[in-house]
Amino acid sequence: MPPSKPVIPQDRSANRILDRETEHSDLVFQSNSRAVEQNIVATLQDAHHFSISGNARIVNIGQQNVISRGTYGLDKLKEFVSFSALHDSCAQDPERCCHPGTRKGVLNQMRNWADDPSRPERILWLHGPAGVGKSAIAQTISSSYDRDKVGATFFFFRSDPIRNDGNRLFPTLAWQMALSVPTAKDLITSSLEDYPDLPRKAIEVQFDRLIAQPFLTISSDESASPTSIRVIIIDGLDECSDVKLQQRILKLIGNAVANSRFPLRFVISSRPEAHIEDFFAQFQYPTLQIDLANVEAAYRDIKTYLTSEFARIAIEQELDPKVWPGQRIIDTLVSKSSGQFVYASTVIKYVGAEYESAVERLNIILGLKPSTGKSPFSELDALFREILQRQPDQDFLRDFLAISAACRALSEHLHEDRAMLLGLSEKGLCRKLRGMHSLLKFEPFIDVHHKSFLDFLDDPSRSGEYHVSEHCANKRYMELITDKLVKAVSKAMEHNSL
Repeated sequence: MPPSKPVIPQDRSANRILDRETEHSDLVFQSNSRAVEQNIVATLQDAHHFSISGNARIVNIGQQNVISRGTYGLDKLKEFVSFSALHDSCAQDPERCCHPGTRKGVLNQMRNWADDPSRPERILWLHGPAGVGKSAIAQTISSSYDRDKVGATFFFFRSDPIRNDGNRLFPTLAWQMALSVPTAKDLITSSLEDYPDLPRKAIEVQFDRLIAQPFLTISSDESASPTSIRVIIIDGLDECSDVKLQQRILKLIGNAVANSRFPLRFVISSRPEAHIEDFFAQFQYPTLQIDLANVEAAYRDIKTYLTSEFARIAIEQELDPKVWPGQRIIDTLVSKSSGQFVYASTVIKYVGAEYESAVERLNIILGLKPSTGKSPFSELDALFREILQRQPDQDFLRDFLAISAACRALSEHLHEDRAMLLGLSEKGLCRKLRGMHSLLKFEPFIDVHHKSFLDFLDDPSRSGEYHVSEHCANKRYMELITDKLVKAVSKAMEHNSL
């Protein structure tokens, strides 16, 4: 057995989940007879310039015989898989799914498309501006189907170096497809045996060997049913860190689905960035495009969401849900949202914070005065600024924002061990940031609830004094590290002098 390779550090909890899944997903294929199989393998092993490693089996797929070597190939692929990008990873926010009773029209439209194998559209593009709920819809669809329908998912996230790397997309999709499509496993494993460095190749080679060729081989089998078409969901393509990679990914998918024999469909969600719009405008084959910028439909769903969540908060805080907060206030908040679900969800997180008065916090939000500009984010920006301004230690907050920006620039996760740079314990850092829980989450590392908060921080015209440029962030980060080292050396010298 070849020696194991080091695994790129990732979310350990997510890795454990996938490890257990792999252990229980060894797929058994039909063979004419065990004895015949062993004789074939023995014959091949005696051949010149030919070798077989591991526990090999002969598997017939359509008109091809493929040598199966168990899970060794997948083990090699594993180190290039972004486990935290899977829809059911522990790194994903479990509350991200659509609230019951919301987005019915969009979800029904997507499900009807996914369930009908005769539909001509091979790509569904779900698009809309920041904060309208694209990821929640993609998460809901991903979670509502089993692997027989949704074969693989990848959720990009630009502040996470594991989830913003487009080079990891196709290895991650291939890993999942190998587990969800029995006939694909040996074809994908065979490609990895023939090309051991395949995951390090250009994405064009990855896609061809890991996705295109295996599934075209499967579709050539006359026994394949048209109802076996599977859907791959790629969320937040615009959050891939390399725009040129985004364009290459779209081109590869477009070329693949142009072949009518290719048995996969794709859901792609993104903001309507110019280069993505250009691709779909020039694509010559049918696509289903769903625009989430329909504000009126969003208003109805946001009203449903706010009504339900305020009733929950009222019960938790022993208020009368028939009286508080009242329909007039809910309508006011719906109007303030400008059709952005992120505004509504941030309001609920802020008002419903543990150990805080929901009545007082709601009054704070209702008293906010957004800037007089015509920005669609003015209400959201006012809410973000209010939460930041209410942090009692503003110097600490600015240092924290600088460290966060520096970690993003370095493509590093912001773990709680960075608390030492601020002179705090990990628990002390969590206590300091308690007022930020409506904006931040703390497991498995410190991250934002929604990417729109990063957009706010990165735009000085929106965040004002809370904006930290990359240069200033790196400078302050190094100052904090240097200060910590100087104090550590001084303490060590004092100890040695005693």
